[in-house]
Amino acid sequence: MVQPASPHGVVGDFSQERVVLRGSVYLLKREGDSYYITESYLTGKPWRHKIEYTLGNRRMQHYLTTLPDGRIILLPATWDNVRKRWFHNLDINDPEEAPGVQIQLWNKTCYSCHVSQEKKNYSLQAAHYDTNWQDFGINCERCHGPGSEHVKWASESTGMDPETRAIVDATIVNFSRLDAARSTMVCAQCHSFRDIYVDGFRAGANYYDYFVPVLDYRLPRQEDPAYWPDGRTRRFSNDAFGLWQSQCFLKGGATCLTCHSHPHNTNVDLNSQLRPANNALCTQCHQKIAQNLAAHTHHGAKSTGNSCVGCHMPHTVISIKAKIRDHSMSIPAPENTIAHAIPNACNECHKDRTAAWAVQQMNKWYGRQSRQKLILRANAFTAARNGDPAAVPGLVAIAADAAGGPIVRANALGYLGKFPNAPAARETLWAALRDPEPLVRATAAFELRPRGDERQAFVEQLVYLLRDDARIVQMTAAIALVNTGVQQVPGEDGARFEEAKRLYSARAALNSDDADQDLAAGKFFFLSGDMDRAAASFQATLKLDPGIPAQYYLARALAEKGDFIGARHVLATISKGDPQYVAAQRLLAELSGRN
Repeated sequence: MVQPASPHGVVGDFSQERVVLRGSVYLLKREGDSYYITESYLTGKPWRHKIEYTLGNRRMQHYLTTLPDGRIILLPATWDNVRKRWFHNLDINDPEEAPGVQIQLWNKTCYSCHVSQEKKNYSLQAAHYDTNWQDFGINCERCHGPGSEHVKWASESTGMDPETRAIVDATIVNFSRLDAARSTMVCAQCHSFRDIYVDGFRAGANYYDYFVPVLDYRLPRQEDPAYWPDGRTRRFSNDAFGLWQSQCFLKGGATCLTCHSHPHNTNVDLNSQLRPANNALCTQCHQKIAQNLAAHTHHGAKSTGNSCVGCHMPHTVISIKAKIRDHSMSIPAPENTIAHAIPNACNECHKDRTAAWAVQQMNKWYGRQSRQKLILRANAFTAARNGDPAAVPGLVAIAADAAGGPIVRANALGYLGKFPNAPAARETLWAALRDPEPLVRATAAFELRPRGDERQAFVEQLVYLLRDDARIVQMTAAIALVNTGVQQVPGEDGARFEEAKRLYSARAALNSDDADQDLAAGKFFFLSGDMDRAAASFQATLKLDPGIPAQYYLARALAEKGDFIGARHVLATISKGDPQYVAAQRLLAELSGRN
């Protein structure tokens, strides 16, 4: 993970001194125990950066430096430790965008997983980061919770009899005492594509008190999507969502530790238990199949085609210049290769054959029924992305199938929200407000758009959700209430409403270094009636990204505060190309002469 740059940890070849990447020159230098990279990308002039930290070492290694405003950035020059060469990090992922250049800001979105007990500490007023952390890499407490009491009991105990040991063990999070959901949530705090709703997750806590999964329906179309069209994970570092879609987890209660039984050994390549030829991890549960494995695989007993993970965990997840195994442990569906270009395990091996051939073989060996759910998902999600109402019946079926798990079902509900005029879509979203799964409830609350005659019933449902056990549901209910025009709720529910809004405010502060998040926060505060925070959020939006058309919203907030002069000044700056230009001119006329 992240470590101080030192001769012990730096693996890149700095003796090359000069490399050209994407047409730009990078000068590499080692002086004693310090390392430097000189680039001209950030400012157009040569800038010599001291390398303070490294990120990664086994396959790739990035080099991090701190800019004067506290931003910790990944410099473009990156070392490929497998191929032993330098490359530009824009070759592997889409970075954060900053005015004029594209750089990856480590302490904007990456910091929460690469070190332990981290704090972003961004000051919007000073436009400065003061990010800090307790330990480099992943320390014991990331997975086992606070340990001071554990250490105290252990160090003060005169003897470790069974009773004392039980007390000592009870003072930390022990995975053997967690159910499958809570166990995998410890790993999912990092190994999932999530939005931090509440800061401060600790091992053993409920993931849905802190994080909301970023699902496919929420993402814009791009060349390098995070998910395949059927909703399975496509990009790396999202293994938990793969596992949470698997029947091994949903029906069998498999956890990360079921296979990664030596979690303290971070190099999985050295774990012989995880070798493709070792089918014991799978057959310990699938004992009937194990009695004659070749009859199930239709491949020779010693062939690569007789590997369980070869068929059910193919290398279809895109990593850094590599591919890793799909953790959804699904069934090959070559039909989805034909219709949606989703790779399948059969043709990953038999590259000389077509997907149509693979369909014939699958039908011959296993029939058609086994993979219909995957085909339905790919067809329905793709049609929904294209705005086709024909997607609705399939989405309804997926959302109603409890066996599919909350990730898949919530994604279907998100897509159903795109068809507010379809009765079946509306009925499904309404029903999902009382679903047993917090992610499903939160998604339904966020995506449901009530008709005028449904508003009161919707508000009552949302007020009920303010009492929910999961904080993401409470906060989503508050957001939906505000969007519906509710500013106050009476009685004890009103106190819950204010607490949910307080949580949202804390989330807005955590993400105040993101212009889009500031814009969303400004709208929330405006609809809540908090014009001071609304104006501050819109001003932050424009400070971070002047290209976002937030001037009209800022003027509205200022006008509501009674600052008519300030509002008119902002409105006068809005150009004809702004999407709010007409509304701005109308508001400007309304405010004329008001002081």
